[in-house]
Amino acid sequence: MKALIRHGLVVSGAVLLSATAGAADLKADLGREQVGKPPVAFEPMVGTWIVAQDGGEKVIMLDGRPWVASKDNPTRLLLQTARKLYGTSNEELMDNAKQFAYYPVAVLKSVDNFSNGAIGMKFKTVGGDSDRCSGILFNVKPNGDWLAVRYNDTENNVALWEFHNGIRRNMKFSDRDKPFMLDRNNWHELKMTVDGASFKAWLDGTLALEYTLGSEPRAGKRGPPNEDLFPANNPVLRPPVAGRIGLWSKTDSTSYFKDYVVSPQ
Repeated sequence: MKALIRHGLVVSGAVLLSATAGAADLKADLGREQVGKPPVAFEPMVGTWIVAQDGGEKVIMLDGRPWVASKDNPTRLLLQTARKLYGTSNEELMDNAKQFAYYPVAVLKSVDNFSNGAIGMKFKTVGGDSDRCSGILFNVKPNGDWLAVRYNDTENNVALWEFHNGIRRNMKFSDRDKPFMLDRNNWHELKMTVDGASFKAWLDGTLALEYTLGSEPRAGKRGPPNEDLFPANNPVLRPPVAGRIGLWSKTDSTSYFKDYVVSPQ
């Protein structure tokens, strides 16, 4: 399919994108999607992604229930153990056993490469036992490495994560002293911007976190950072951002997504 280049954004299959109010903005068009079917605008890579009806509009739904029902779901016992030990699910404990299959992702088909600019989307938390996460996937590499910024409805925070060699690690959390207590019954907006090495994320218009891509990690309370958090060892951490984009979630989260807008710089 012939690719188009708009303001540094490589676009293929432009029929799946429609212009928004800004001439350079591109919005994933869900108007011709079929309710109950996998989305056409997004390519589900991990997890169960379908088109759903929310009121009078079509939305992309990540259905976490099949993930829970999967016979090869290795987190059941781990979740039960974590609750016994800590009184709740312990994310770090769970992550030690997690690989790619724990992070449902759907890639936007029409954008081959995103570098600088903004990506925004609206989400609504619908359900989830172990997790309630909704996020934006970006900088997706051919080997499966990626970056993602997400809101976690069980932790009430925003975080920037990297995924490399089958392991996900945190790059930065929003301020723990200022939790985002969102109403699950309403839609909320998550937006991110990339300007060279500068990364920022907003939640409902409030700046949630800032990060400089390519930064050297600092030692924490547990000692030196993992070697994969050093940009010299991990290409996905090094600017410039260049890769596919899409939607991201975690384990049994069930979320609605709409108004996915790409604004290339």
